[in-house]
Amino acid sequence: MLGVLHERRCWSLGGWMYLVGLPMWATDSASEQVEPREYRVWLPPDHVRRPEGVSYDDVPTVPLPEANQGDDSGRWGWKVQRVPPRQGLSGGVVVHVWDCQEAPEGNEEIDLYAALEVLNTVAGAVACKECDAAVALGPLIDPT
Repeated sequence: MLGVLHERRCWSLGGWMYLVGLPMWATDSASEQVEPREYRVWLPPDHVRRPEGVSYDDVPTVPLPEANQGDDSGRWGWKVQRVPPRQGLSGGVVVHVWDCQEAPEGNEEIDLYAALEVLNTVAGAVACKECDAAVALGPLIDPT
């Protein structure tokens, strides 16, 4: 499938991610007509290949911020946040990268295997979409 590269970004856990626009057909809910649309998705380098003769020179490139390039930049640590039920909504469990601003301070840091165990065994557990947890853990989660 041929897509359009919109951005490449250095990922805090190492390597690059590519924001690719893929052509799709979708039904417009108002007119109930099928029309072409672009679906944008972040992809790792093993799923992206540059077409022959295409230059990436004009593609916005976002390097890793200086603050994340210290000794901890390659660290794979995770924290679990238990969200209590409130206002009639059920609670939940969210797995964060260890340094996510939403991660609860003081909670024990767990390794990759423990984070995957939480996501695969706790009903309704999700990886945080605000930090790199969803990008890093999403492909590793058992879909069943």
